[in-house]
Amino acid sequence: MPLSQLESRLRYEFRNAELLRQALTHRSHSATHNERLEFLGDSVLNCAVAALLFQRFSKLDEGDLSRVRANLVKQQSLYEIAQALNISEGLRLGEGELRSGGFRRPSILADAFEAIIGAVFLDGGFEAAQGVIKRLYIPILDHIDPRTLGKDAKTLLQEYLQGHKIALPTYTVVATHGAAHNQQFEVECTVPKLDVKVSGSGASRRAAEQAAAKKALDEVLAAAPMLAAKPKRSKNARGSKHAEPEIVPGVKGVQEALDLRSPERKERAAARDAKATAAADAGANAGERVTQAPMAAIRAAHVET
Repeated sequence: MPLSQLESRLRYEFRNAELLRQALTHRSHSATHNERLEFLGDSVLNCAVAALLFQRFSKLDEGDLSRVRANLVKQQSLYEIAQALNISEGLRLGEGELRSGGFRRPSILADAFEAIIGAVFLDGGFEAAQGVIKRLYIPILDHIDPRTLGKDAKTLLQEYLQGHKIALPTYTVVATHGAAHNQQFEVECTVPKLDVKVSGSGASRRAAEQAAAKKALDEVLAAAPMLAAKPKRSKNARGSKHAEPEIVPGVKGVQEALDLRSPERKERAAARDAKATAAADAGANAGERVTQAPMAAIRAAHVET
């Protein structure tokens, strides 16, 4: 991929193109690789995203700001952005990494994105790097709910029920399996008012509770569709009156938010949307409320801990 294509997607033209070339160079390819630029870009990215969140979400406290930032700059988030920018097309990898599919590896792509931010910082200063970061992250911030992003399933379930004045769930260990050093716990999650009773399993009681809570989220929304049908928009949300509901995926689907997808991907996404719309219309005609989007969104916002 010519560097100019990536510069066009970044909307930044390098004065020193060698910095961008180095940012795309993995250590398996050359001794002049991108790891130092990655180190620098990590700090620049954290600072710029922190400033953006501080300005955007004036009512969030320090803990919530830290939680949201952590989710926006974690490896999976950076990997999604790197995919949207098609960074893999310009990566310079050694033969071994190429053969093993390194150009698809999330860690390599996320590191390369951070290195690119570091390269922009060295080439044009903090304001230039901040400008690139804003252009990439503002579309993402338009599609997140900072109150739910990064919260685990138990927390999301509890807050959802509290918000709709429904009694909180109970968690009960119903079985343990396996030897003492390799136990599997089975936990039952119950929401009495909605007649929801599901179970989940895990290597610890906490993991089993989280697994059960994730299932209960689906059941709760299915049992109370009218509660999930019209979520309120966040006061901080921007965009048109047709913007997404406030409970949406964190950065999942960032390619759609940035609209940097290839024509083929856009066609596939349009086909999926058309199919989903048809299903929704069919449900509406039958007098049903379709709650799949909110449920999928809550699941996507969950972060394993």
